Amino acid sequence: MTDLLHLDARELTCGPSAPDAFAHAFDGPGAARALVTFGSENHDGNLDLALSLLSALGTVLALYPDRGCWDELTVRDDVDPGRTHGVGENRLHVDLVDRDRTPRLIALYCVRADPAGGGASALSDLRTAAEDLDEADRDLLRRPVFSYFTDHGVHGVGEGLARFPVLPRHLDDREPIRFTSKMLPHLQRGELVDGGAPEQVAAAFGRLVAAAEARRTTVRLQPGQLLVFDQWRYAHGRMPLGPGQRDLPPGQRRLLKQAYGHRFEATGEAR
Repeated sequence: MTDLLHLDARELTCGPSAPDAFAHAFDGPGAARALVTFGSENHDGNLDLALSLLSALGTVLALYPDRGCWDELTVRDDVDPGRTHGVGENRLHVDLVDRDRTPRLIALYCVRADPAGGGASALSDLRTAAEDLDEADRDLLRRPVFSYFTDHGVHGVGEGLARFPVLPRHLDDREPIRFTSKMLPHLQRGELVDGGAPEQVAAAFGRLVAAAEARRTTVRLQPGQLLVFDQWRYAHGRMPLGPGQRDLPPGQRRLLKQAYGHRFEATGEAR
């Protein structure tokens, strides 16, 4: 990913301006995404520092309070390959897409990279992808007629929306783009949409999926690296893991830690 802002954790966590320097870099040259590299192999210490960086941007969440702020993204060969813990491609999407307080920030910290060489993280600028569509498609996707399968047992993200638009009225980052590629096959079957012209809606959404995939970029995280991005703007996903995952002991497979946060601007708080 050639345009991803690369930052050195030592410059962000030491000195009188730390960690505000991260917030300025993230919102400025980072364009709401950044890759931070920690020099230490002390993952527990790095994760604590990563939370301090994330808290400079907003309120850190504990979606599952019994797990703390960091959840584990492990690899399993006995689940759907396209899901979170699978070994295949996890297509571009926004997490908690149907929540009325969809978290804006996602942080991914790498503890172990895939020893088989796969599992790159993918990002795509949804705002630019939406701008690639014509106005007729955007109008269809602004209608509050979409639904999706809600996550249960999560905290701090509000209630599930019965119906929502995929695109907000204005593409200015003040509201989330509620997008997941996984909606497309359902829409093509006339599911997850409540309104007229389901075939036209599915076609417009399919063009948004294609535009997002055309703008997809990837980065293969290495141990001690932290990827932070604004998922109101960027969809994310995972490229397929390398071959032979079933032959790898669980303790050697790719392992990421994931945290979420609300932006201060989105919650009315002041930094």
